[in-house]
Amino acid sequence: MDAQGSKPADLPVIVERTQAPRDLRTRDELAARGFTALGRPLALLRGEAGLEPLYSTSEARRLKGDTWPRAARQAPMGYEPSGQPDEPRSAPPETARRGTAAGATPVRHSRTRLQAGALLGKPERAVGRPDDPQRWLAELFREGFVVLDTETTGLSTRDEIIEIAAVDSSGTVLLETKVWPHSGNVPSASTRVHGYTLDDLRGAPTWPDVLGALERAVEGRRVFAWNAPFDERMVAQSTRRWRLNNAVTGFECAMRAYSTTRGLGGSMRLERAAQVEGVLVQRQSHTSLDDARLTLAVLQRLRRVAAGRA
Repeated sequence: MDAQGSKPADLPVIVERTQAPRDLRTRDELAARGFTALGRPLALLRGEAGLEPLYSTSEARRLKGDTWPRAARQAPMGYEPSGQPDEPRSAPPETARRGTAAGATPVRHSRTRLQAGALLGKPERAVGRPDDPQRWLAELFREGFVVLDTETTGLSTRDEIIEIAAVDSSGTVLLETKVWPHSGNVPSASTRVHGYTLDDLRGAPTWPDVLGALERAVEGRRVFAWNAPFDERMVAQSTRRWRLNNAVTGFECAMRAYSTTRGLGGSMRLERAAQVEGVLVQRQSHTSLDDARLTLAVLQRLRRVAAGRA
């Protein structure tokens, strides 16, 4: 039994970091963000050094007295309770080093999809509307931030990024590039969403070349994305496919910030939010740059509304 009273055997075990709900972090990750009171561990992460406890960022923020808006950006998204684990699958071959040919031996693991509701005892709800959204949004734009968007080969834990774009809070384009996939494949189902085929990606750089540019673009800045857990997971998966170290973490969810500021519950598609806010002039194009700009336009609209200038 640990100091918080939880037996390790009582906690669910996460095999891969990307399978953990967005809210869960290790002790070192939380300590790096200034949190010392963590509450009880909610899961265990299996790593090379053994099992490591994971703690709720939201609980750490509550204990610190920092409940909004940072608690909103950390709330887990997209982990609806299913009650049933996924079937075991073979992990895809990965490269042994940056830029080398694929050669790692596939391994099998249980791809259990851990749910926030199961880990926290109940589904975590969005926090209430902030007391002063005008102040928060004014500070956000004064500090500056980056909005990032990706297009991918699919939605699963085996998919990867094929296009990525980032703009800063003034609308300046920091990064825009297509990416040649490690798998050398773009499923037709994904093409129907964003329109990209494998031929469209020929000549594009691979993820090892793109990752450095991405790290430079976001360095020292807050990073927002619409449904941030998805984009952050895709950055992590693409990086892992090439056996690289991932330094692009800590995404903040623009969708959650929007829902919280507007006093809404649940999630909303970017296109629908843009329609509601009157910033969508045509149908959503599903290119990374246009979607990043559209996300920024929604946040800019929120700022104007909060300031009474809409």
